[in-house]
Amino acid sequence: MIDMTKLITAIILPPFDVLILLVLAFFLRLFRFKKLAFLTALLSVIILYAFSIPYTAERLNNSLTQEDHLTADDYRKAQAIVILGGGLRDSKELFNTLTVPGLVLERMRYAAYLHKETELPILISGASPNGNSEAKVMGQEFFTFFGVQPKWLEEHSTNTKQNALYSKEILERENIKRIVLVTNQWHMKRAKMLFEQQSFEVLPASVGPGIIPDSYELNAMHFIPQAGALAANMQLLKEWIGYWKERF
Repeated sequence: MIDMTKLITAIILPPFDVLILLVLAFFLRLFRFKKLAFLTALLSVIILYAFSIPYTAERLNNSLTQEDHLTADDYRKAQAIVILGGGLRDSKELFNTLTVPGLVLERMRYAAYLHKETELPILISGASPNGNSEAKVMGQEFFTFFGVQPKWLEEHSTNTKQNALYSKEILERENIKRIVLVTNQWHMKRAKMLFEQQSFEVLPASVGPGIIPDSYELNAMHFIPQAGALAANMQLLKEWIGYWKERF
């Protein structure tokens, strides 16, 4: 079954919207609206270029990133660590047939570090739409690779809003309201908002390089279209769409 939210998001973002504009320009030209056809085609090229360059990705990254400015002592004042899942992949490695991708492994590494620094219990939240338990696989790998045993597994949520809702159902039984939330920096703005909507006091523990300093000089490669930059821009744009959708 097609996820309509994902389909609509794909349609309104590059490169799909660029294709729509080019088809529209073709038909406008066919019906002799030459100037409008030219402007439509030009707009499609501008959109494709703008969202294919690293400079745009850096600006979008900075717009989503909020520096945490918290210390280990600050995190020790929390009652639990909540780490969010981010997908699974098939594995040919000997330890499992399913494993976490690199993005999730970075979250796990930071959560394991914070656990050892604070001795706070860990809740893992996440499930795949196909029914696989991200939380279960992450829990196994926490123990195998970091020597950490999570206390709770939330195995039903398939999006960030559900992460917050179902985590609350588990943690409120323990009277836990103040949490350390571990996810990627570009995801933290939306995740923090959704957990706060469930009455959590959130101490963000963001994974990533932080805001890119102004001291980093621009060069020509910032403005050369690149496939990697296009993928990064789409991820960041989707995150902004998700944020505004949940906010309103």
